[in-house]
Amino acid sequence: MSQPQLETPNLQTQKSYWDQLNDFFFAEETPYALALVRILFPLALLVGVIPRWFHVRELYSLDGAPTPFWEGYGYQNLPIIFSPWIAMAAYTVMVCCLCTMSLGWQTRFSTIVVLVLYPYFGLTDYLSTLTKYTVVATHILLLLSMSGCGRVWSIDAWLAGNAQPQKAAAWPRRLMQILIAVVYLGAAVTKLRMPEYLSGDLMRFWMLTNTNFANPLGEWFSTNQVLIVAMCYITLIWEIVFPFLCWRGLTRTVVLGLGVFFHILTFFMLGLLVFPLVYIAVYCAFLNEEEASWLGSKLKSWGGQIFKLFPAGSPRESLFGRFHHALFASALTVITLVAVTAEAQMDFYGEQRPEGRHVLAPISPEREAELFSGDLKIRPIDKVFAFDTGTTLLGGQLANSRSEFRRGETLVAQCMLTPPHEDIWLEIDLHNSDNLQVDRFAIIAPREEVRVYATFPLREFLEPGQYAVVLKLQGREVTRRHVELLP
Repeated sequence: MSQPQLETPNLQTQKSYWDQLNDFFFAEETPYALALVRILFPLALLVGVIPRWFHVRELYSLDGAPTPFWEGYGYQNLPIIFSPWIAMAAYTVMVCCLCTMSLGWQTRFSTIVVLVLYPYFGLTDYLSTLTKYTVVATHILLLLSMSGCGRVWSIDAWLAGNAQPQKAAAWPRRLMQILIAVVYLGAAVTKLRMPEYLSGDLMRFWMLTNTNFANPLGEWFSTNQVLIVAMCYITLIWEIVFPFLCWRGLTRTVVLGLGVFFHILTFFMLGLLVFPLVYIAVYCAFLNEEEASWLGSKLKSWGGQIFKLFPAGSPRESLFGRFHHALFASALTVITLVAVTAEAQMDFYGEQRPEGRHVLAPISPEREAELFSGDLKIRPIDKVFAFDTGTTLLGGQLANSRSEFRRGETLVAQCMLTPPHEDIWLEIDLHNSDNLQVDRFAIIAPREEVRVYATFPLREFLEPGQYAVVLKLQGREVTRRHVELLP
């Protein structure tokens, strides 16, 4: 009689956390996502780089007025500001390498050149060139220079003639993801420490300026303070949860979609241009291999005429394939020489004019007297940003703007002051149609306060009719807002 056989359960081995972490960073993948970053990221940088080419002599050379970052730390005599010819040549090489980097021609060399020159020009002119996205871009360039982003969808890949796309480790893409997530989290921590951001005042004043570029929607949105506050809190929550939800599944789609929408809005509402383009380009690093391959195929179909320039066959045996290193160096040299010559012919300072260099024209005596007369006295009205009435406060903000009220309601008058201001004695009075004071509110508005509001219960003894809410600073009437009390 045979003995019964015991069946051994087929236990599925589960990877340890260390193995999962190793796969997260070092799994081999076709670098489609990094190729998309390599294609789009330089194009985003060129939006800000190309306009400055016409001002290289002024911003980055000894002939202009550069503002080196290192001088702020006491290093006054570092000999790394060059003549205009060298500055123009280096800047042109950077522009060319951004283009070849996007095309994937001599990808690693082009990326390393941009990695050296892009932060150099930013540090040479920290007043206008060095920005937040300059710092982020430098980190992205460092990671791209160590990645295999040129192994697919590039001239280098076409020249290599490989039958199958070459794979590479995932760690550069993972570090890009971590970089963006940490930047967002750090931005959220900074916002939490800024009461001006949480109140919406910082965003509102920014929307009303054209500090960066024109913001076509900023002025319109600035009139709705409650909407601004809501958007500030939504952005804050999104930045906090982004590092935890951006990795996979539906939550990744949601936070990335919100990120694209958020960065597009920064152009229309705040006038940012290069910053949103840079971040949207780097978002491609969050795509997995299948998604990036699908998006790349769409881009390839849209740019089909460009890809026809690289026919199939034996690229190594073609004339371009045999001499592409020499062609790259020759093209870079010729373009740089032409750019330096063209800039010299522009004659920015007028050195080649028959009458000589440009000179500053003297100002008029009236203008001179105005400049040396000292600060003009600031009027009380200049300290008032807005004055409005309503009935509802939401998070310290006037949620509705109204000019008609009924007895039994509470009239809320809100005054927004323009910072900076001194400690101000502020009065808000309620006057009837005969201009007689029927109620009064007075307070010292300290210098750190931007918003002051007063409440007036509209009791039954008040007669229906026209009233005025009068704002006074330092005892002087500044403005008044007319309201109507209905029966």
